[in-house]
This record gives sequence, C-alpha cells and structure tokens, in this order.
Amino acid sequence: MNKLKRWPVVGCVVVAAVVAGCGGSGSSSSSTSLRLINATLTHSSLDLLVNASVAIPATTSDSVSAAASPSSGSVTLQINDSNTATALVSSIVSLTGGAHYTVVAYESGGALKTAALTEDFATPASGTAQLRFYDASTDAGALDVYVTTDTVTPWNTYLASVTTPTTTITADSSPTPSGWGLYAPGTYRVYVTGAGNKADLRNGFAGTTVTLTSQQTATMLLTPASGGLLVNGSTVIQQGAYSALRNATARVRLVGAVSGNAVVAATAGSTTIDAGNVAPTVGDYVIVPAPSVLAVNVNGAAVAPPAAALTAGGDATLLVYGDPGTAVASLITDDNRRPSVSTNVKLRLVNGITGTPGALAMSANFTTLASGIAAGAASTYGLVAGSTAMQIDVTSALNPTELYSKTGLNVGSDKVYTLFMLGDFAAPRGIMIKDSKDR
Repeated sequence: MNKLKRWPVVGCVVVAAVVAGCGGSGSSSSSTSLRLINATLTHSSLDLLVNASVAIPATTSDSVSAAASPSSGSVTLQINDSNTATALVSSIVSLTGGAHYTVVAYESGGALKTAALTEDFATPASGTAQLRFYDASTDAGALDVYVTTDTVTPWNTYLASVTTPTTTITADSSPTPSGWGLYAPGTYRVYVTGAGNKADLRNGFAGTTVTLTSQQTATMLLTPASGGLLVNGSTVIQQGAYSALRNATARVRLVGAVSGNAVVAATAGSTTIDAGNVAPTVGDYVIVPAPSVLAVNVNGAAVAPPAAALTAGGDATLLVYGDPGTAVASLITDDNRRPSVSTNVKLRLVNGITGTPGALAMSANFTTLASGIAAGAASTYGLVAGSTAMQIDVTSALNPTELYSKTGLNVGSDKVYTLFMLGDFAAPRGIMIKDSKDR
C-alpha cells in the first residue's frame, strides 16, 4: 500500500473577492460531506473507506459517488480497488464539521494518487459563474489553457486567431490549481496545449466542453492520460454533477531504420506522421486521432501496417526496419510518465538494426538494464540514477565488440530516454532521444 503523509487539499485560497469566503456551511456540524471521483485509467470501480469501514462503495470509472457523511475530526481514508479489495492508497486527514469535500482518485507515474477539492467557495453574483483549472497531470509539464465560446471552429483555426492563453499552468511535481475566472453563463470549449506551443494540443481535437449556469462554481480537472504527455479533461460542479471527457487522440512518431538510405513515410488516417525522410531517422511526435488506420511506405511502396493499434491517450513509436523490399512495421508503446523517484531516469533500448545482430543488451554505468532485445522490439524501461557523466554500452550476442559505447553522457534526472539502435549490422548507429523533452 502506498502510504501518503499529506492529503493535497485545493480549497480555501483567496484568489478573488468573489471566493474570499470558504467553508460557508460552518463548522458546528459533527459530520462532513464526502464524495469520490474515479478518474483512474485502470480501476473500473473504487471503494472509499473511512476508518477501515466502507463509506462509499463501487464508484465506477468517470463518475462521482453520492455523498457520505463521516464524522468530523481526524480520520483515516483509504481507497481500494472494488474488484480485488486491494488497498491502493491511504492517508490520515482532518475533516471540518459541516464542510463539503470531493476526493479525486487518478493515476500518475503508474500509481494511484488522490487530491481533495473543498466545495464551499462563496457563490458568485447572479449572472456570472466561476471556473478554475486543477492540473494533476504533472507528467505533462507546463500547459497553456484557452477558453472560448466558439464550439464550432476547428481547434487549430481557433488557436491561430488568438495570441494569449486564458491561463498558463507552470510545470510542477505536485498538483496545481489555477486562479478563478468569472464567466457569463453559457457553453465553453477548453483547449489545453503545451506551454508556448499552440500546435501541441494535449486534450484532444474536440477539446473539453463545459456548460456554466448563473452562480455556478466549477473546477476543470486535468489528469494524466496513459502516455504521460496527453491529458484527460473532466468537470466537477461544486456540490453537483461531474462529467468526464477522455482524450480521443494519440501521439505517434516514425522511426525509419530501413537499410540502403531508403525513404520512409507514414500516415495515420488523413494525418501525416512523416512525409518521408531518409533512414536512419527518428521523427518527432505527431498528434493523431485514435484509433487511426496506419499506412507506411518505403521508397513509395506500401508496407504492411503493424497489427497493433494506436491507443487513445497513449504515446507510440512506429518503427520501420529491415531491407527496403522486405521492410517490417512495428508499433511500440511508449511510457513518457515521470520516473517514480525524481532523481532517477527511465531508459530503454529499441532494436531497429537490419541484418543478423542477434539479441541486443544495454548497460548504464555497468549495470544491465536490458537484454535479449530482438529486432523490431523494445526493452522495458530501466531505472538508473541521473548523471552528468553516464556511460551506456550496447552489445550483441553475435559480436564481441560493443555496437554502441558512449561515456560522459549528461542524462538528467526525472526524464525519460530511448536509445535507438538503427542502420545495418555492419555499421550500426545509436541515436539517444530524450522522450520527455516537453518538460
């Protein structure tokens, strides 16, 4: 069980005169109001326990529970997977009598995490509503948020017409709330991009829609999607409804490893991943609809697409390797979430070598991180301490000489790297890529 010493509470922060009051229900009551939101990716149902007893059972994915009424004071909260009764996270917290709380359960870095929203902010004036953003997607780095009443214009056309984001959320290692903004009642479209890069859309081509009514208080949650850099959006109305909108896009990059200086190109549906580059090359991530039909060609000739499909919210590498006439396309899942320990780096090996190199192995500072990696495959991610002078070696079962050996590599902490081994076995080329360059 992951023991948490602190329970992040996003609550009584005076950000504007309209929300200067908090805890409006008073503290004379001996009980509180407590709800649970299941914003996780891998737990279809969650239980919330108070002092070891189930207070909120079976909250399904993308939903909010009915409110429970635990006693005020110091209590132990625990979240279990409903299907397995496995304890996932627990913490000792202090609940104020008469207050309203919503606990948000989400996943980051491969672990279940929680944060709590207090829900007693002062009611805005008639004819207005207030909206803020709560960024739990710490894997995604700094983000720009754009809010528009235009729910028809395509996202890229709209973003091209504006110069300044509604708000910027700086990169942080812990969940971060924005300030409150006042809005007229109506329906709004919210787009989230990488900071300073309007082409780097993070929450899907459709954005996230929120409808605000007079005197309503709403929080839009940004939680991590499976790949780490994309985000899911959802909205919770203070003491009211919850709505979730999962990201329907994926990020994919083309890695051309075909021999003979072949030109490799790929599309995902009508979206170009790479119009064509001479191999060996590692392309940048492109955001595409998921799922999409992948199409690959080498020197203008079609190559059979990979059997695997793009996953919504995920990151992937489309590796094309082999000789031009017999090239093979492989879709590899990428995990660009932060390392579980911030002083570490995540490092893996991808084998795109053409020829008969046998299985590859990789070591970092003389510690084996990967072995038995066949052509077209990737290793699992290894964890190693970040270093400004790291040594990385790649060897083959069929060659006594290192295929790749570099010393003095500056491999920064809290990052994700992939070492691509590409080219012909007679003259292999190693390309080290920082996959988490967006943070």
